[in-house]
Amino acid sequence: MIKRLFILVPLFLLAAFLKAQEQTVVVHADHQPLSKVLVTLRNEYGIGVSFNDGLLANFTVTLHQSFSSPEKAIRALLQPFPLQYTRQGNIFVIWMVKNTSPKKNKNFFLNGYVVDAKTGEPLAFSHILSGENNTVSDVKGFFSERVKHDSLYHLVISHLGYYVLDTLLAPGSVHNIRLIPSALPLQEVKITGKTVDYTSQIGQQPGIIRLNSKIATHLPGYGDNSVFNLLRLQPGILASGEQTNSLIIWGSYAGQSKVMFDGFTVYSLRNFNDNISAFNPLMAKDIEVMKGGYDARYGERVGGIVNISGITGNTRKPSFVFTVNNMTLNALLEVPVTRRSSLVLAFRHTYFNLYNPTDYTVRRQDSASRPVNISIHVVPDYVFRDMNLKYSGQAGKNDRYYFSLYGSNDIFRYNINQPVQFRKILKNTNEENTQTGGSFFYGKNWKKGFSTNFTASYSFLKKDYDNHYRIEKTWNGETDTLDETRSENNLGEWALKIENRVPAAPHHTFEFGGGVTGNTSRLRVDTFQVVQSDMEAASTRLYAYFQDVISAGKNFTLKAGGRLTYAARLGKVYPEPRISAIFKPSTAWTVTMAWGLYSQFISLTSAVDNQGNYHYLWAVSDNKDIPVLKAVHNVTSISYVNNSFLVSLEAYYKTVTGLSRYFRFRDVVAPGIYHGKGRSYGLDLMLKKNYKGSSLWIAYTLSRTEELFDYYPKRLQKYRRAPQDQRHELKAGVMVNLSPVYFSASYVYGSGFPIQYNNHQKIEKDYPYSRLDVAASWRFLSRRLKGEIGLSILNLLNTRNIKFSNFEKVPLNQTSAINIYADAIPFTPTLYLKFSL
Repeated sequence: MIKRLFILVPLFLLAAFLKAQEQTVVVHADHQPLSKVLVTLRNEYGIGVSFNDGLLANFTVTLHQSFSSPEKAIRALLQPFPLQYTRQGNIFVIWMVKNTSPKKNKNFFLNGYVVDAKTGEPLAFSHILSGENNTVSDVKGFFSERVKHDSLYHLVISHLGYYVLDTLLAPGSVHNIRLIPSALPLQEVKITGKTVDYTSQIGQQPGIIRLNSKIATHLPGYGDNSVFNLLRLQPGILASGEQTNSLIIWGSYAGQSKVMFDGFTVYSLRNFNDNISAFNPLMAKDIEVMKGGYDARYGERVGGIVNISGITGNTRKPSFVFTVNNMTLNALLEVPVTRRSSLVLAFRHTYFNLYNPTDYTVRRQDSASRPVNISIHVVPDYVFRDMNLKYSGQAGKNDRYYFSLYGSNDIFRYNINQPVQFRKILKNTNEENTQTGGSFFYGKNWKKGFSTNFTASYSFLKKDYDNHYRIEKTWNGETDTLDETRSENNLGEWALKIENRVPAAPHHTFEFGGGVTGNTSRLRVDTFQVVQSDMEAASTRLYAYFQDVISAGKNFTLKAGGRLTYAARLGKVYPEPRISAIFKPSTAWTVTMAWGLYSQFISLTSAVDNQGNYHYLWAVSDNKDIPVLKAVHNVTSISYVNNSFLVSLEAYYKTVTGLSRYFRFRDVVAPGIYHGKGRSYGLDLMLKKNYKGSSLWIAYTLSRTEELFDYYPKRLQKYRRAPQDQRHELKAGVMVNLSPVYFSASYVYGSGFPIQYNNHQKIEKDYPYSRLDVAASWRFLSRRLKGEIGLSILNLLNTRNIKFSNFEKVPLNQTSAINIYADAIPFTPTLYLKFSL
């Protein structure tokens, strides 16, 4: 009897619960327009209804009846008329049936542009959620989706840093959808009942992060809205050691990851303590970080890709931004040229003589009679300047285009004239980088949702390096010249590409395209005025890609395709298959997986000198001395997003072959070029909470990066730690929005890199990294002229850290060496002032 009660009672409670969920709907209408009746039901019972008000007003209803559910009431109201409905969540979408017999299989297109409501800027990579599909807009803010009927559709459109738009759209025309930026002062726009998409989009696609560049201005730093200050706080992107020569993403080597701005490559510059980004952050609009496992549209790298879209300019009125801080002057001017085009000009420059080259310290670790390492800390002399010029507009009905030009120059130098152990060190080192780049883009939207994007781009990097190192014996005045090296390294890249997107069916999109890419490189090295190397090389590659995007509603998306590259210089075809899947068991949970092969035909080859120092030189692959880099990416992730709370866990395993390293390190191996392979694997964890415009996040990376070269002794042919290997990295950030006052803080901890300090005994030591930054800013003059002032304190605790990319070792005598490195940033207060019109 008790067992029966245990069975019957839950069944009874379940039946009562289900009965309670039924909502009785009463309809009383006498010769009333159907549209009015539906509005009454919506107001009285909270029924979500989407319809064309003018259309349904033509139908008259007379009905007095009670219904057990809203759906039964809707069905009875529509039965006498040529109307149908579908349910999209809790919304009833009603449309008119038009000649269903001859047009039974006809599809319609729901397309449009997502733009900034204030400036008209296209919003790339916006998310469009409809009842049938999930879509992402392209670089010009355009989206197109094939749908089954021509009635109104309920869409939710979001973009990072903008208010989410909940709206109804009908197929058949190109819509212009305007999103309101959350950064607008409240007196300029009144927003009620809407939320802001603040979160960085992570875990929604395999290996991809999308960032809101607008929040970077509130992070600790120099107030230059530095994109790299935001990038370094993301999981999987190295922040420890303040690496400035290139991004290290998921253990990739220098030169294996790429930064693209407006479609052309931006080669990393030697900026000082990562406080000046390699491009003007005021020009940045959208940031897409592809850590690994990216699809067939992207290639030419075996590491990660950071794709940054620049602003297109204000077509409504002139605007101006001016920023000054401890380091740089930065100005941005936007001028409408016509009603449909605008010109953008930006310029940055550091102060002259910003750093004193004699500001260094010397630390003696032991007596001169024993093998010791003496460390000298150098503050370099640094000059940087760059300029952006961009003209963009609309052509025809819906086409968009732009010309984007870029040029930069930076000079990094230091001099040493210091007595050490009865000798005088005389060292002059100078490195100058000059980069130019440009692109032309034209986006064409055809009929039936078909779109084509054409891009032509060019980049050129010139690196000049001079190093003169002498030892003067103080007891007799003799001078020994130990090193006199000059090198010139140039790398050029040009590319033409065309991308096509065809929505073939409501749940099927085909993407295909192709292009041609060319590289030129030159390397000249003189040692003691003797030419050691003088090489020039060129490589041209043709490629084509294709991929199918197939979705099963909103819950599952499969993307399968590949990329074929023909290397003309090598006479070989390189296939690169790719596949990825996204599964959403619910609106909160997302599971992703990706696998792919990747090839790279230029290499930032490492060269190791007699002291074990690493230098990096660009070279075109010839599959002999410089092999083609090949990698395999395996990526999987699971994420949970609910009520502005985000949890994301990503796992990756990558292998790479074709590594090359030139050795002049006679104490270890014979001079020559050696080859190797590497592997990297790890976990990225991201926790984030947003609340009323404020954000708190924690990112943790557990990783291991190893390498195996053929110069290793045969008895020790096993994987060793790579120079960029670091086991743990923890990052945290908080931003508090008390508009017009903002507070923020960031913290980075890294367990350290394997810095080799005794070459003969192969002893390595990890130097942990720790840095806490805080900031506060205030917006004022919130009228036509707006102002902002900010104060940051970098390295608040004044923790002594080593700058990973600036470590160098030079000999002093047969038993002693000197470690020369620039300190990572010490306790540094910074102040910035910004005006915008």
